[in-house]
Amino acid sequence: MTETPLETIGILAPGEMGSALADVFRRNGCRVITSVQNRSDRTKQIVKAAQLETLPTLQEVVDQSSILISTAPPQHAADLAKEVVDLVPREGTLYIDANSIAPQTTRHIHQLVSSAGMTMVDMAIRGLASKLVQQGAIYLSGPQLERIAPLLRPIETEDLGDEVGSASLLKMLMGGLSKGVATLVMELGVGAERAGILDRFLQGVGRYYPDVMAAMESVLPTYPQHAGRRAHELHEVAACLAECGIESQVVAGSGRLLQSCSQTDLEQSSAQLKTANVHEIIRALSHQSSFLSLSTGQPFVDSH
Repeated sequence: MTETPLETIGILAPGEMGSALADVFRRNGCRVITSVQNRSDRTKQIVKAAQLETLPTLQEVVDQSSILISTAPPQHAADLAKEVVDLVPREGTLYIDANSIAPQTTRHIHQLVSSAGMTMVDMAIRGLASKLVQQGAIYLSGPQLERIAPLLRPIETEDLGDEVGSASLLKMLMGGLSKGVATLVMELGVGAERAGILDRFLQGVGRYYPDVMAAMESVLPTYPQHAGRRAHELHEVAACLAECGIESQVVAGSGRLLQSCSQTDLEQSSAQLKTANVHEIIRALSHQSSFLSLSTGQPFVDSH
């Protein structure tokens, strides 16, 4: 006799992170569903590889889910929440926003989903999808945390209290730090490569800042593929700082650099670059004439 699942969890905007979370939920006794309606071929391949149960439409996912979790690009998070609200979810559905968005964006989404009778949890994920269980951590804030936290085991979780937005704020600040370090290494590395001293530069980083070098070996190969998304995430970080009365300087500069990276053609070869080391990533960026060009620099503005 088949056991009744603890929860039916609908993954909204499935991708690498959504698929990684789905695997954890299934291992904890949940049914996980999604839809790839109007999604890219790449997303469909990711969902197929993760063996997710797919339904024909988002409406069916919303109708059948007791928990909905949004893992969308940050610039689409609010629109996706509005789309779900328009599909009239069941009252009492738990809506989890797991996007890299500023607290004010999170609070706006909270108002949207609350108006539809849903309860919202603010979830902020630290770490790469490919290493979520081994090295990741999840910050949670809002009501009903006791309902979702056990379903995330064995991932480390941290309860930040009842206020929706607290998890997003901590994620934004931590994410701004990691992306800021990565973009600084990219910029200085490209300068070193074009000056003919990249090997010595990276040897110095490895010798004097070994933890930084180890972190870059892990995360830098993911940047060509996700540069555009991470530029939007840094816009959200800048919005956090603005709410604190700070006009961003370093974060804004990191955003401009990632916008420059997203305008190269490296995304086409991102699958090969995932196995590259820091030397190879920086050399590939250095050969892109549009990357950090003095003649093409643009102010960092969001596309909203």
